Amino acid sequence: MSKAIFEKGIDVSKYQGTINWQAVALSGVKFALLRCVSTNKSGLYIDPSFERNYAECKKYGIKVGVYYYTYALDKSYADKELDLVFSCLDGKSFEYPICVDIEDGSTAKLGRQVGTDLLIYQLETLQNKGYYASIYTYYAYQKSYLDMARLQGFDMAIACYTRENYYKGAYGIWQYSSSGSVPGIKGNCDLDFSYKDYAVIIKNAGLNGFDKLEEPPITEPPTTNQIEKLKAENEMLRQKLSNIHKESEI
Repeated sequence: MSKAIFEKGIDVSKYQGTINWQAVALSGVKFALLRCVSTNKSGLYIDPSFERNYAECKKYGIKVGVYYYTYALDKSYADKELDLVFSCLDGKSFEYPICVDIEDGSTAKLGRQVGTDLLIYQLETLQNKGYYASIYTYYAYQKSYLDMARLQGFDMAIACYTRENYYKGAYGIWQYSSSGSVPGIKGNCDLDFSYKDYAVIIKNAGLNGFDKLEEPPITEPPTTNQIEKLKAENEMLRQKLSNIHKESEI
């Protein structure tokens, strides 16, 4: 049985150019995963489209999540990536997960155990900072280079470009195409299905820049004695009002 789709989304980076987010919203896209950080030959950098994409999504009512493409081969570089990610997230709110995008050939060379160790470190660091952390990878990568049994406690956004998703583990987002066409975006775009109401989950938990919703205090039902006392007080009040009414008629 196929999973019930909650809403449709996309994920984008600088490679999609300047996006007309109003047109994207009118097309029925409900959420967007925005790339915030990556590495090139010059080193770590913030995706130049991130700030504009975030502001435009908020303007047009598109829910926002984030991913960063990791090249970390050790905790030292992972910390540098995360520091830059946190600088992007600061002062903002996100209805969708903060994803560690692990899919590069360089990280694959770490092997299953070391690569999984480092990914867990990154995910837990995000969680400890109050963010809803998720893994973002593709089907073949997780199968060959990650120990998914150790990662079952984390959410998953899985890329698998087939008619049906081959991945049999739990996941909240399926990136089902890398060559989609979306109004307002020139060229190809990654297309996603979401299967969870992430906005409710995240807001209720007070994560991703949202304040936790306070639950109403639990009150005990009144005892029999308290009920009888209230009845007696009400009867006394009723009698006083009745006497006042009679006196006003004299």
